[in-house]
Amino acid sequence: MMAIQQFACSNIVRAPRASRSLVWCVALASAIVAAPQFASGASSTADRVELTQAATDQAWRLQLLDFALDVANRVPTQGHERDRARLQELTGLALLDAGMPDRAATCARMIDGWRRGSLLAAIALEQAKRGDKSDDARALATQALAARASALDWQRERINAMVARVYAVLGDDTEANRLEKGLGEPEMGKVAATRAARFPAADFDAQTKMVDEWLATKNFDLVRNAADVSLELYSGNFADATRRSRIEAAVSAANAQLPFDLRIAHLLRLSDMAHKHADVTAANAFIDQAQAQCAAAKWLVEDEIVQLSAIASAKARVGNATGARKDLEAAVAKFDSARGGIVDIFRAQALRPIAEAYALLGDGAMARAVYGRALTDGASNPNARPRADDLVLTCTSMSRTRIEPDAAMDAQMRAIRDGLVQPW
Repeated sequence: MMAIQQFACSNIVRAPRASRSLVWCVALASAIVAAPQFASGASSTADRVELTQAATDQAWRLQLLDFALDVANRVPTQGHERDRARLQELTGLALLDAGMPDRAATCARMIDGWRRGSLLAAIALEQAKRGDKSDDARALATQALAARASALDWQRERINAMVARVYAVLGDDTEANRLEKGLGEPEMGKVAATRAARFPAADFDAQTKMVDEWLATKNFDLVRNAADVSLELYSGNFADATRRSRIEAAVSAANAQLPFDLRIAHLLRLSDMAHKHADVTAANAFIDQAQAQCAAAKWLVEDEIVQLSAIASAKARVGNATGARKDLEAAVAKFDSARGGIVDIFRAQALRPIAEAYALLGDGAMARAVYGRALTDGASNPNARPRADDLVLTCTSMSRTRIEPDAAMDAQMRAIRDGLVQPW
């Protein structure tokens, strides 16, 4: 990944010509090495190796995401401002996922429009969840609200809902309730889900009564929100068999009214939570249900591959490496046989989840090989905008899965970036 530092951050604040990402990497490594647990003579060799590896890992991820931001910033504002902002936000979220909230906030302030507020609110929510960063969370929440000025109603509501979630986590129900007033159906359940996650055992009957009322409306947004609240209640009430069954029934009732992709996502979340509570039987049963839902639906092949990869990832998480690998081999074979019929802008979209699942299995070689294919297929459209889309999405995916690009991929990524010219 070292080659990328030569051009990373080329569109970030132009201070010295030296790579800003390299400066950040050196500072990050120095901070970790200077940490008391690293410097202490009591630290074991294993601790030192682990901390050094953590610094190295953060360094190349920062370089990769700075490169992704450079690509996003190359998208013209004229006629493509929404695409540019979307890619900038995606990169900021990846920085947040990588444990770099300050860097993510810097990214947010480059965004013109409502997505600045959306990203700042996401950062604020993560800071609020940390517990020791409440002042930072409030400051970011205030900045997020300031980004509503030119937003459309639905965009303003989305920011309001996200910031309300921040205050719900901080325990400031007065401010959360104020921001929640007037939210439309797509957003109104988000704050309830956050409260359910924070206090899963408190007010259980009131929470489930609200879920039942939403389910009865048969309104898509409210039914989806009912599922979200139920899922947030699940882990905190897992030990209570009666409550657990009631929540599972609510998710099942919601799924009956929702499209197959959401059904599968909900079942896999239940599986993950059951596995977290050491109920391997239940975890595998939910995966089996998800697989049955996948088989029952009629999909575009690229969408089916995404679902097969999600199920394979769930199998990997519960320790079924053999089943996961078998599913991934089938997904690759399906892609290869159908590739010619998949529209070029959707090919990399199908490949990335396969790579992510291989990474979860610990098979870095296969993950890297599939990411390489995603880079190639993502660069085939004659227009630069979809090529930029796929390049940013592949970079952020590699950061999340901690699959470091090799030298050949570095060169390929640079070539794709340098080819982002008219027509967009």
